[in-house]
Amino acid sequence: MRNRVLYGVLSVVLAAGLLTGCAGGKKEFPNKEITVVVPWNPGGTNDLMARALQPVFKEKFNVELVVKNSPGGGSAVGITEVLTAKPDGYTVGLASSSFLALVAQGKAEADLDKVENICLVAEEPVVLVAKSGGKYADAQSLIDAAKANPGEISVGIPGSNNVNQAYATLLGQAAGTDFLFMPFDGGSRVITEILGGHVDAGVLKPSEVIAQVKSNDLVVLGVFNKDGLAAMPDVPTFESLGYDVFTLGDIRQASYIMAPAGLDAGAKEKLASMFKEALESDDFKAFAEESGLVSRPITGEELDVFLDDVYVGLENASKEIWAQ
Repeated sequence: MRNRVLYGVLSVVLAAGLLTGCAGGKKEFPNKEITVVVPWNPGGTNDLMARALQPVFKEKFNVELVVKNSPGGGSAVGITEVLTAKPDGYTVGLASSSFLALVAQGKAEADLDKVENICLVAEEPVVLVAKSGGKYADAQSLIDAAKANPGEISVGIPGSNNVNQAYATLLGQAAGTDFLFMPFDGGSRVITEILGGHVDAGVLKPSEVIAQVKSNDLVVLGVFNKDGLAAMPDVPTFESLGYDVFTLGDIRQASYIMAPAGLDAGAKEKLASMFKEALESDDFKAFAEESGLVSRPITGEELDVFLDDVYVGLENASKEIWAQ
């Protein structure tokens, strides 16, 4: 009888150990909520990406994703918060090309070789837009105007020294002209200035303009990538129009999940697997298509190589464009 009782107790203990992940009662990762630091204000593209993942994580993994907005410093504030967090896998950040550009310009400090890159969330090639029914029905008409009036055709951009400005500058160089850059605080302000007739054109993310394109308030003149946009299949790439805007490298507007240095390899692998599966879900794919995002959830060495290439392009831009 005593042996049966001991056997029963032992069985319960072993079962408890299995339920928590391993012998000794150590729980499997993750066993609590994961905080995603978004280094921008609520309502922007990156914020919406993170929030679109929340229900997917809950449904697939029964894990709560807590979105924490920590804006400031062109994303430096939020990403610094992540880099200095405990490397336990429960705090990650939604980093982007904006942060890589700050590092390339020496405006933010980070040892990119030690940062743990988890999963690419999305690419968002920037596009050149103008007012529908206005002076510019296509890219060539705006380029011709810029060539006839160098430095007078105004292009609105959200902020400065970013991917938007880099590609517009490269377009001007390829066409043999210059644009007049008008930096504003955010894409919505650029749109307002275009619609009000105060700015000739703007370089923005598809997600920032897709509503105005659908309502026929804005027209997309061209896209700054090599593959075009699935959400806007009729929009030409500038390469197809004969303008090489990749002389500094394939500069990309990309967002990715990252974690602080020192993250356990097992936790990193688990996070990468979870985010990849969530990004490949039908719900997130639908969100990406509606928003004009290019979702390509790569991980591991492939992601590291991709981000290294992006950084090289941004470093070249910091020397050749932003330093001027």
